[in-house]
Amino acid sequence: MQLDAAQIAQFESDGFIDVPDLFTAADTSELRDRTRDIAEGRVVTFPTENIEFEPGQEGVRQLAAVRKLNDCATSDEVFARHARHAPVLDIVESLLGPDIKLYGSQAFMKPPGGIEKTYHQDSPYFSIEPMALVTCWIALDDTTIENGCLWVIPGSHQAGALPHSERWMVGGREDMRIPDSMIDRAREVPITMSASSCSFHHSLLLHSSRPNTTPHSRRGLAYHYMTAESRWTDPDREQPEYPLLRGRSYPGCV
Repeated sequence: MQLDAAQIAQFESDGFIDVPDLFTAADTSELRDRTRDIAEGRVVTFPTENIEFEPGQEGVRQLAAVRKLNDCATSDEVFARHARHAPVLDIVESLLGPDIKLYGSQAFMKPPGGIEKTYHQDSPYFSIEPMALVTCWIALDDTTIENGCLWVIPGSHQAGALPHSERWMVGGREDMRIPDSMIDRAREVPITMSASSCSFHHSLLLHSSRPNTTPHSRRGLAYHYMTAESRWTDPDREQPEYPLLRGRSYPGCV
């Protein structure tokens, strides 16, 4: 399943590439069921502090109330197993090399009425260098413009890290975003996909999602992969343990 030279060149130019039907229907169904079971409180081992709710729905254990499941692959065996999906690792290897670690994971639930996520880059949130991680974004439901698919700005990863300097509130929680004046919306394109398909994007690619205006959830699972030769850059926090998924580790690296 490794990418060919043309696909690698496309990723390097655009900062993303789509791969249809990379997961089986059975895999996707299992992941959908797991998100529902966690959201509705049937998986008692999943840490409640890793569950993020839609504004105004805090503590409501329903699928329609949950915004995001954080660190799902290090908190749950089902997500951990799928993080090692061989076709995904083959593609990541063609982009990052043979030594691969998992930086993090998130399930974006986007329930009916789910709010937007403004334009941002991933790497400014990650204490990792080089800023060249690859995210595999798996569509657990069909993603459409109406239900809040990803939007990206092709080639924007080539400009490096941009300042996330504008305050943005998610309910009562403060986040930061890139100022609108730095976003060239004339170049943005939507990534619509059928369930079981994947989008791979560079950690500096500008991307966002809009509100879900449909009566159905739009769930997406993101695994963030990095080379095992990456370096930890935050002197004020202890470096976490990152699972090695393929290849080998390196002394002095993550």
